Amino acid sequence: MNSEISGSVDEALARLPRELTPARDLWPAIAQAMHEGAANRQREPGPARWPQWPVALAASLGLVGLVGALSWSVLRPQATASLLAQGGTAAPAQQTMVSFEAPRDAAFLSARAALQSTYEGRLALLAPATRERVRADLETIRKANADIRDALSRDPASPLLQQLLRSTWQQEIELYTGVSQATEPMLTRRT
Repeated sequence: MNSEISGSVDEALARLPRELTPARDLWPAIAQAMHEGAANRQREPGPARWPQWPVALAASLGLVGLVGALSWSVLRPQATASLLAQGGTAAPAQQTMVSFEAPRDAAFLSARAALQSTYEGRLALLAPATRERVRADLETIRKANADIRDALSRDPASPLLQQLLRSTWQQEIELYTGVSQATEPMLTRRT
């Protein structure tokens, strides 16, 4: 049945002429319609016809303002720190007491002690090679912390050193948390 249908379709297509000539020339009407459409679009008001340069100018000014504000906020503390390092004085509101010791907040100390206790308890669950690597990493973090505190005692206004000090505290907490999370599946299998 399918071959009968496809055969009749093929025959019908073969009987169609290869070219058709329009009864009249269509190109003048197409050209006129295109010309009228372009003329109508020029007369139509609307947001698509707004000049683009005011929008670009506003975006450029906004970008320049944003870059200026970010630069000022980043460079202002550095200028104050540089002035203090050179023996100048800064406005009293801009002076900050700097402490190179670990935070003394009771909640932080309690959370850190709990993490450290969990870390020490779960360290034994790790393979011996992994356990030694984790201990070496913790020692590296603690040595880096001590080295940064020593450098800060010589250059207390360095924002880079202050950020590095905070980073080492965070790395120590992340190491404790990482060991705790890595050993969690071992504890759930035992129960």
